[in-house]
Amino acid sequence: MAVALGSRSALRLRLLLSQLKPGIRVSRAGPAAAFGLWTCPQQGPQRWSSKGDGDLPRHCREPWQCRPFSTAVTSAKVAVNGVHLHYQRTGEGEHAVLLLPGMLGSGETDFGPQLKNLSKKLFTVVAWDPRGYGHSRPPDRDFPVDFFERDARDAIDLMKALQFKKVSLLGWSDGGITALIAAAKYPSYVRKMVIWGANAYVTDEDVRIYQGIRDVSKWSEKARKPLEALYGYDYFAKTCEQWVDGIQQFKRLPDGNICRHLLPLVQCPTLIVHGEKDPLVPRFHADFLHEHVKGSRLHLMPEGKHNLHLRFANEFNKLVEDFLQ
Repeated sequence: MAVALGSRSALRLRLLLSQLKPGIRVSRAGPAAAFGLWTCPQQGPQRWSSKGDGDLPRHCREPWQCRPFSTAVTSAKVAVNGVHLHYQRTGEGEHAVLLLPGMLGSGETDFGPQLKNLSKKLFTVVAWDPRGYGHSRPPDRDFPVDFFERDARDAIDLMKALQFKKVSLLGWSDGGITALIAAAKYPSYVRKMVIWGANAYVTDEDVRIYQGIRDVSKWSEKARKPLEALYGYDYFAKTCEQWVDGIQQFKRLPDGNICRHLLPLVQCPTLIVHGEKDPLVPRFHADFLHEHVKGSRLHLMPEGKHNLHLRFANEFNKLVEDFLQ
């Protein structure tokens, strides 16, 4: 059924269309035309065209409530568990996805291709900075023996504070460990999970690897530069040393346990991705997770290293989107 707009409503529609596409002039009379993505209050993101004052999108009964579909990345802070956690957000899909960064990481340093290119229509993507990392400072980062559990609690409570009813988790490296703990401890809240570069325990081989990255002055400029820009050299260097001490404390626990005891509690569909050229996390960690997370899938990337989601972003993003749908 055709719906007619009054002159004031038609002008409002033209004003909205002018905001959707820079350069569109809003005339005082005559037909307006535009094409683009819009968010419908009834059906979510839709693609439609408007041609003339009386021509409206036919996908809903209240098209005047539609608004331009945003592809922007916004950032904000929210109070969670006594700290102000920083996050970035993009997309308007019904499926909420939380990106969990690695050691010393943040949304902006760790997940650029995911924030930019994961489907805005299918997902609402949130990338957080754990307490003491990125822009979630103060406080400075510390590493008590339960720091992964603390991060898991913060991450889940952040998404609840943002009023998401359920969430899928994408966790890289330390973020993968945090995701495993969150999925095990909050099973009714976690929809699906993708993890890569993660481990559930610490071995002697891992300790040797950690000691090799303790001194950030020996890192490559490519790896060091974004973190040094984010933190300043002193905080960056100090926190890296503290992280090495913090992760090595698990080696003193039985079986080097971080979260291996929680793996049988994970109930959500889980995709484990491993780069076969990862110099920081040996293959046996991915195999262990695959064996002990019930029903999980293991996907190997032959040329992938630790940062496979950055180096092979298109392949990784497609893999993730296919799994999450």
